[in-house]
Amino acid sequence: MTGRQRVLALSADEEAERHAAVADLVALGTAALPALMDELRDDASSVTETALLSVLCGIGASAFDPVLGVLQSAVPGSHWRALRVFTRLGTPVLPGYLRALAHGDPFVRRAAVMGVDGCGEDALPVANLLVPLLGDGDEEVRRVAVRAFCSWGAAVVPLLQSVRRDGPGAARGGALECLAEIDGENAISAHDRAALERLVQLKLMDDIPVPILCCFLSWIAVSTGNQAGVMEMLGLSAAYPVPFSVGVNAADYDSHGGLDDDPHDRYRRVFVTPELAGWTLVVGSWCDPSAAEREAAVLEACERLSARYGRAQAYWYGAQNDGSAVLVAERGETLRRLAYIPGDDTQHLELGVPLAYEQERRTALGLPALTAEQLEVDQDDDEWMWELLEMATELAGELSIDPLSIDTGTPVRGVGLLALTEYGRSLGAPCGALRLEEKPVLHAFAVS
Repeated sequence: MTGRQRVLALSADEEAERHAAVADLVALGTAALPALMDELRDDASSVTETALLSVLCGIGASAFDPVLGVLQSAVPGSHWRALRVFTRLGTPVLPGYLRALAHGDPFVRRAAVMGVDGCGEDALPVANLLVPLLGDGDEEVRRVAVRAFCSWGAAVVPLLQSVRRDGPGAARGGALECLAEIDGENAISAHDRAALERLVQLKLMDDIPVPILCCFLSWIAVSTGNQAGVMEMLGLSAAYPVPFSVGVNAADYDSHGGLDDDPHDRYRRVFVTPELAGWTLVVGSWCDPSAAEREAAVLEACERLSARYGRAQAYWYGAQNDGSAVLVAERGETLRRLAYIPGDDTQHLELGVPLAYEQERRTALGLPALTAEQLEVDQDDDEWMWELLEMATELAGELSIDPLSIDTGTPVRGVGLLALTEYGRSLGAPCGALRLEEKPVLHAFAVS
């Protein structure tokens, strides 16, 4: 039986035959490597990566350099098979990964960091050797190095703090980003916090508004510039000023939460904008008028706000055709609430009668007017469903301010604030690094 035939047996139909092939190839040791590398290069091979790994891990450290050779010679765009195998060889090849950290090709350095990360706690004794990669000239290498340190958690906090104090200088920014992700402000020194606060204050001097672009965008719009009054009525606290772009980044970052230990994580924090053309926006998943945990509270909040300030609206918008939800309140009463989220039953959210804007859009599309009795979406009415997908931002542009259209020409007064909700007060402020001009930010402060 040739070497290739032995390797192809790894994809045999019978499990016993596959196990026998693994044992046979491991027994051959380095003699099996040429045939194994040929299959690793072949993206169309019937031999799975898992099967190849079973043999390569059994052969051990001597498999490292051949796999590295395949990785180096892979054509961009067809390297994923080799990359996945290389980064999963595990602790037996840790010395090889460490050697590859200094490779001249940033793609190989990135793969080596991923391999070290894959060794888990076994790599902790050599974590210091990854420190220079936190300041690597290649952004992708730097990114995976930050991710590796974050995966090790509290165990590497003392090392990262020493990098902040003593360098190397190029790695300080990455170390700060890791500290922000691992334990938030608890891991940041008083000296760093003070310096970062000063930097943020300087940035605020010439801050400008930017479009509020989030994958999952929720906001409340209130027809007032009384930022403090809005925050007081909503029970927001622990607020501190941030550049507009940092507030947007926080809203986007938080909107992806809620999938881990606590589903309420994404409700901890909101961004309260400065006055924008006479409106104050409160941005964050906490403002979602369609979320099961928040729909009643958001409705009640908008009614209270509108009773004091005349008008208040709440919106949710999914940027990838995920849907829209809107709530419009005036003078203490909800005039309209509706939502269209493909695949979800949102009929229970329907309140009020169709708005003038809805009827105008129906007319423009050549569709009959809606009635108070006929509000459900006709699943065969494609034109109206597409209209509803964009309803949140389009309606906001008509009734208040479209957050996607905010730019340097938008009239602005004051500064934006990040503030905690009741969830933030009970669960704690979110950890994590935000971004300011491509630099890591711990909430408002952690900038390298």
